[in-house]
Amino acid sequence: MSTKRQGDSGLGLDAQRAYIEHYYSDKPILAEFTDVQSGKDVFNRPELMKALALCQEQQAILVVAKIDRLSRNTEQALAIYRELAGRLESCDIPNLDKFTLTLFMAIADRERELISIRTTGALVQKVKRSGQWRKGSQAFTTGRAARLGHATIKAQAAQNGQSRPASAMINQLRQQHYSWSAIARHLNAGGFKTPKGGHYQAVQVQRLYQRALAEAL
Repeated sequence: MSTKRQGDSGLGLDAQRAYIEHYYSDKPILAEFTDVQSGKDVFNRPELMKALALCQEQQAILVVAKIDRLSRNTEQALAIYRELAGRLESCDIPNLDKFTLTLFMAIADRERELISIRTTGALVQKVKRSGQWRKGSQAFTTGRAARLGHATIKAQAAQNGQSRPASAMINQLRQQHYSWSAIARHLNAGGFKTPKGGHYQAVQVQRLYQRALAEAL
């Protein structure tokens, strides 16, 4: 996994591939999956969903170059670890287990929090020294920009939510002949929520699959 900027340059992905080739040169690799997406949220990572499905089918180990390339969210990383029954390895953490995964993710979360605090503090000092940080546009000062932004976010959330990545995972597992109930268990283990925030049931999985098929026609 790599950010778009890293993916455009090829440096991020090449470096990650080099790590894995170095540590796993003597081990068979079933497949390679590449997401040029942010690691902040696993739900917009279709290739990761495919990798998880393959690991479930083959009882294989998911290998990542660095643990922060898997996810930047502690809860999501632990959900993946549980879904794979511990079959998760990272080149930067020897002998990865639940304790070390939780510890490393918590440290990363704390570092991001400190960076945010430092950035906010720097902006506050800038305002104190120079006055207003930047002059707001007319749309901003009148509140029109906020209303437009809110409407856009609401529309995108209604359109996408978690339905799109959930549909991708459902389609992948359905092709492997998983039952609706088994797919529902996979979605719930991966942290997916229904539009109302609940857990998936077999009938909801089937409806989402059929709706995705209808939209594709």
